[in-house]
Amino acid sequence: MPRPPANLPLRLFVAVYPPAEVTAALGGALAALEPAECRMTPAEQVHMTLQFIGDVRARDVEGVVESVSRSAAGVRRFELRPERLISIPAKGPARLIAATMNAPGELLEITRRLAQRLSRTRRADPVEGFLPHMTLCRFREGARPGFVDVPVEGPAFEVNEVVLVKSALRPGGAVHTGVERFGLE
Repeated sequence: MPRPPANLPLRLFVAVYPPAEVTAALGGALAALEPAECRMTPAEQVHMTLQFIGDVRARDVEGVVESVSRSAAGVRRFELRPERLISIPAKGPARLIAATMNAPGELLEITRRLAQRLSRTRRADPVEGFLPHMTLCRFREGARPGFVDVPVEGPAFEVNEVVLVKSALRPGGAVHTGVERFGLE
């Protein structure tokens, strides 16, 4: 990826992306709910954020790449399985509908490592409050959606890499570009 000038920040996060068939199955389950006033997440952007990093100067990206690489080192591949469709947040007006996933030990381990290396806020337990989920749609401002919490059947899939992603905010929504991929064992 060509590097922008060193003084321009990049908005970065680390994510897991599902295969297209998983995204399609989750999209079908969401469509069956017929959510009103909901903007669908583009299929190619459905992901699970493991660590939001935020704005990083271009000259500091190499250090972030090194931190993600070290966080992924030695972590075994793992399986994710969709469990439920839920509205978030659980209390107050819903802003989105997401598919929650199981939380295997390997997922929690890499999330803990990423938080220890890259989080701007420190917690005693870096995975406390981590909800493994993939956002499927966002409600339009002013929408009054009902509460959603239903089981979902979707294919399980193997996670064999994590991706450092650049997010560019645009009027039509964020545009995600992979910066670097990190394989798991």
